[in-house]
Amino acid sequence: MVVRSLLRRVRTFNEWWEDLDLAEIYLLYMAGGMYWGTCYGTYCRRAKLATPESDYLLVSVYHVDEDKKKGFEATWSDQARLAQRQPGYEWTKTFKAIDWSESPFHYITFRMWNESSSYLRMVQFDPTWKELIKRLKEVCAGQKDTVYRILVDDSVKRIIE
Repeated sequence: MVVRSLLRRVRTFNEWWEDLDLAEIYLLYMAGGMYWGTCYGTYCRRAKLATPESDYLLVSVYHVDEDKKKGFEATWSDQARLAQRQPGYEWTKTFKAIDWSESPFHYITFRMWNESSSYLRMVQFDPTWKELIKRLKEVCAGQKDTVYRILVDDSVKRIIE
């Protein structure tokens, strides 16, 4: 009984399909493509939202006198430990200049946060951070912070190391 009903529906669908002209068939293909494209696009968007990407890379460049290296490194380590305990913190990489006299900077730090509000919350409201910044200014001859954002990325994957 069920099989006969199913075969009858397939036959009627086949007859209906054969009665359509070419423009109607293309219209149905287009409607089906839009439907499946919407479903696939929604699936991809949800997958991207499930695995969020960080977009706040803070780059700090430091100029330090040779005699204050140890004090800078100790203060910077305290600063890094404090940042690691903050919500939204992801990673930090710091590089030290090999040729101290010829380098345009002595230390460069890349610090990734999941969003700007995480970083700003720590900078604006954490009294320990403010104290560490005061200590850093005492041992540091100059500091410049810059935020990088990806405008266009045509690569498969880029890693700064």
